[in-house]
Amino acid sequence: MTVEETMAGWTELRELLHRTPKPAVEGRHVSVQPRRDNGQGWPPASPVRLSARFAYRPPGDWFLDHGNGDITIEAYDPADGPHADDSPSGLDFGPQFPWDLAPSPERLISCADSPALAEATALAEPTNVRHHGRDAWAVTLRTPSLPYPLHVVVDPTAGILLSAEVEEAGYREELSELDFPARLPDSRFEWNDVLEAAEKAHQIRRDQIVASHGERTLPLPAFWPGGLDHFEPKAFDGDPATGLLAMDLYNDNAPADTPTMAVLIRQRPDTPFFEPGWVADPEAFVHHWKDSTWQWTLALWGRPLTPEELERVINSMPKG
Repeated sequence: MTVEETMAGWTELRELLHRTPKPAVEGRHVSVQPRRDNGQGWPPASPVRLSARFAYRPPGDWFLDHGNGDITIEAYDPADGPHADDSPSGLDFGPQFPWDLAPSPERLISCADSPALAEATALAEPTNVRHHGRDAWAVTLRTPSLPYPLHVVVDPTAGILLSAEVEEAGYREELSELDFPARLPDSRFEWNDVLEAAEKAHQIRRDQIVASHGERTLPLPAFWPGGLDHFEPKAFDGDPATGLLAMDLYNDNAPADTPTMAVLIRQRPDTPFFEPGWVADPEAFVHHWKDSTWQWTLALWGRPLTPEELERVINSMPKG
């Protein structure tokens, strides 16, 4: 009987994660991270949730569809020779965890060289579980790079992690909807007319939003820390059909001790938060509120607004 069929210890499971080559795999990657606060619980806690469809072909071909026309393709070419950044860092956790990491399916699939796993010891014997329909082993680990236990689920057949979680920190990554095709064609990792058309449609929509919203028509606050003279507002994304509108308020000349970057987003209430680009960075400070018509997101870099500043911004917003 194999370790896949019998009780496995953490040492055996870790060896399975070193199995190479990894299989070709398609599926969905979902991650949750807590947002940064000022060290005193402000702004109130809110998670960043990211989801992407992916395809992987060893040794290093990746296709990721982040949604909204945002596609990433990385194709490995042996003729280019090895590069220092070709080696995946695996499931790493930096000193500013849970903010300073970039969740990705690669962290769970190419995790064999992860320092966090190499140094980990099991807090209890692994248990057999089912993860989105797959047989797997769950184990809780202690690793020097984390202040809290790390919970992982190992797929012993594929030799990959199905999930990694630090419950106390509000961090989780997982794979689901997995399929392991015998092969993935080259075309899966090449730019094509369909992707080109989707990207073009996304850009056309953004251009239309910019063209239809001059500064005078933007729903902007009448109050801003340091004054409005350093504002340079511009719409950069949205959806006329739903009223979604994303506005960049950034200006290089922001006064000292005021937020250095800002994005204001308006959307329908009770819809998933629209968090494009760096707005989805958990190191950004983010305020949320609702009025009688809209749900609002204000993402900031540098520092959050104080409760008093936020109240003044909200009260100075145009009505309706």
